[in-house]
Amino acid sequence: MKKINIILATLVILFTASCEGFLDVKPSNQVSSEISIQNATDAQIMLNGLMNKMTSTSYYGRNFPMYADAKGGDLTIFSAGNGGDGWYYFNHSPESNSYSGYWSTIYNCLCQANNIISNINGLLADPENSEKEELEEYKGQALTLRALMHFDLVRLYGKPYNMDKSALGIAVVTEPVDAGAQLTRNTVEEVYTQIVKDLLEAAPLLGKGTNDGFINYYGNQALLSKVYMYMDNFSEALKVAEGIITSGKFELYTPEKWVESWTKEYGSESIFELNIKA
Repeated sequence: MKKINIILATLVILFTASCEGFLDVKPSNQVSSEISIQNATDAQIMLNGLMNKMTSTSYYGRNFPMYADAKGGDLTIFSAGNGGDGWYYFNHSPESNSYSGYWSTIYNCLCQANNIISNINGLLADPENSEKEELEEYKGQALTLRALMHFDLVRLYGKPYNMDKSALGIAVVTEPVDAGAQLTRNTVEEVYTQIVKDLLEAAPLLGKGTNDGFINYYGNQALLSKVYMYMDNFSEALKVAEGIITSGKFELYTPEKWVESWTKEYGSESIFELNIKA
């Protein structure tokens, strides 16, 4: 019996020792944020993932576009209990129908955008980097999307700029943060200041060519014009919008082409259009 016990104890020790190195490994699908983007191709892949996240049902894939329509009376939800009726009937609270997916999804997208920008900045710090032009293009897209996300959040969770810009809005996030970070809210004015800053920084980095499904220079400018309108800065809004109108890149649908336009992607009026696949 003692021999058997000794043999078993020896086997346990050997098995435990041999497993220490085997079990103590990093998951194969886990990538450190410091090395996730090593070149322009990596940056494009990460940007593709961000754009895909933005098409989720909690964001532009469904709920975000429906919010204003349902609450503004542009559509009628006549049957309760179908999921979106809480908007129409204003039947929501922190305890019931909170629609917290807006907050969590958009901030998740913000974290992804910040990781992309941070990693690209690291690559651009190398003066000998041969992919500077491509990396700057992707940085410009990420900056513009970050501005859009802050704009969407502050419109949902803050007072209108022209009503009370000193009121608390949402937390401005421009750097990668830990998942457990507890950030304080910025004022509505501070949020808009960051939005404009990001858009102005991004504009010269972006190309003016067609970039279906992604942000280009004109997509950036269209958003900037809209932000200025929300700030009641109508002179700047007009000046930016006129730059798009006079570019000759876009054409309004004729009445004959209006119905047909709904069956096609990336029409002549489309300045920025997400690629949403069912």
